[in-house]
Amino acid sequence: MKDTDNLYCRILLDVLREHGVKDIVASPGTRNAPLLISCSYREEFKTQVISDERNAAFVALGLSVVSKRPVAILCTSGTALYNYAPAVAEAYYQGVPLIVITADRPSHWIDQNDSQTLIQPGALEKIVKKSFDIPLLSQSKDMEWSINRLANEAMLLASDGRPGPVHINIQFEAPLSRTLERDDESPRIVRKINPVPYFSRHVLDQLTSRLEGKRILVVAGFMQPNADLNKYLGLFSTLPGVKLLCETISNLHLPDNPYAVDTILAGLDDSEKRELAPDIVISIGGALISGMLKDFLRTYSKEVWTLGDTYFGIDTFKSLSLNIEVAPAFFFKALFHTLSARYKKSPELKALPGSYIHKWNEARERQLSIRKKFVEECEWSELKIFSRILPSIPSDFNLFLSNGTSVRYGQLFTENIPHAVYSNRGVSGIDGTTATAAGCSMAYKGRTLLITGDMSFAYAPGVLGLEGLPADFKIIVFNNKGGGIFRFISPTRYIEHRDRYLCADPKVPVKGLAEAYGWEYILADSEESLDSSLDHFFSSDERIIMEVRADEEYSASILRKYMRLNGLNE
Repeated sequence: MKDTDNLYCRILLDVLREHGVKDIVASPGTRNAPLLISCSYREEFKTQVISDERNAAFVALGLSVVSKRPVAILCTSGTALYNYAPAVAEAYYQGVPLIVITADRPSHWIDQNDSQTLIQPGALEKIVKKSFDIPLLSQSKDMEWSINRLANEAMLLASDGRPGPVHINIQFEAPLSRTLERDDESPRIVRKINPVPYFSRHVLDQLTSRLEGKRILVVAGFMQPNADLNKYLGLFSTLPGVKLLCETISNLHLPDNPYAVDTILAGLDDSEKRELAPDIVISIGGALISGMLKDFLRTYSKEVWTLGDTYFGIDTFKSLSLNIEVAPAFFFKALFHTLSARYKKSPELKALPGSYIHKWNEARERQLSIRKKFVEECEWSELKIFSRILPSIPSDFNLFLSNGTSVRYGQLFTENIPHAVYSNRGVSGIDGTTATAAGCSMAYKGRTLLITGDMSFAYAPGVLGLEGLPADFKIIVFNNKGGGIFRFISPTRYIEHRDRYLCADPKVPVKGLAEAYGWEYILADSEESLDSSLDHFFSSDERIIMEVRADEEYSASILRKYMRLNGLNE
């Protein structure tokens, strides 16, 4: 087979291939020519070429999140590396195994006024699990062993424990484009067998004793879909005294509507919150969207447990008492069986926390009834629009919610989630929403919907023209003249020059962009136009952008009214 003549580059990409990397998102350049050449001759890689490194990294993030495999990104030397930073930060805090490969100039030319030279090794060290630097080629056989070992370590580390990105910087000097003929040899691959989950009888009895007869609240933040966790948490939730509060992007498909967290909490006064205070909180998943849920738990939680998907130093609710370094699915499976056995032997224990669940269910039904009446009576607004769109999404869709308004409205209206729901909630930026959703759509065999605002959509309109986009990708853009959240929250609502300096209308030509990139365009600016177009929007096999418009000031006022009606703190 033909390949680059750079031995270290060949070793690196061979190891990536054998460790299961199938997708590479590359950006053009000169210094990374050996890497691009090597990718082009490896048919096992599906290489997507995206010139903008920031978009490229976010697309790779989406590919990795949905495929659940490590995805590599590679770029040229210089500032290209720093364009990766937003997506790498998101990957780090979301636990996504991005393999960041950056081409570099020889180290002896750094800081010597030579073109595209800056310090690249360690540039991302605060947002990657580890940084590696591959030097210039040498004649040393030990270096061949070293590069192989380094590549194996990087791949194992990216997926080990809580996954995350790693950074591999590799130096090249001219000539860069030479090739050679080589045999396709299998490199040495280092494997790792993780310990089998196991609780000793003593530990299991200890945990069971602490949970039996208690009021247990399981709180789920953002997570990737996990069939085992869904199964065993569902069983665990049937135990007496167990209540679930799951955010929209928890990707848990469970009965009894554990979603709509903000709607449920909205109408609780202080006395009700005290009555619903749990004895033990079990926290799983990533950072929460709901400020109300965080405030509730910081005020009323007494004891918080975290599991193996959470770093032991994270104490979000200020009541951390126990970190159990085991996968959540295994934890709930083991505790369900032991607690079930205890309750069978001691039926009287079942009655102790019964009123706790009854009160939660009462609050849920009351708040859902209030929400239904309010939405039916309110005029055309963002609140009304979300109440129509979210329940209409077909169950086989993947949904991606942008940060800001979209993901928060999702918290209010979720009844049943579709196939899967994603959002960039690791660091909650808006800059990579469209590109990450595009990557998600490329990795999913079904259809994907992005719901976003005009400000977020304005960051990367070029994503609409990517070659690898599925033909049935859908986007809904809420065009509310910039950052609508600033018209709602009290700290910014009354600022004199709010619209210019905070809302900052990006004036996105949504229709023009759709037409320029060959997308079908739909405008929904009334109940009639929305209702008449939803069926076609979801059933069509074509790419469609739906632009939704509602008066931005009225929408903010309706949301404030809803919050006040439900006792919410603005």
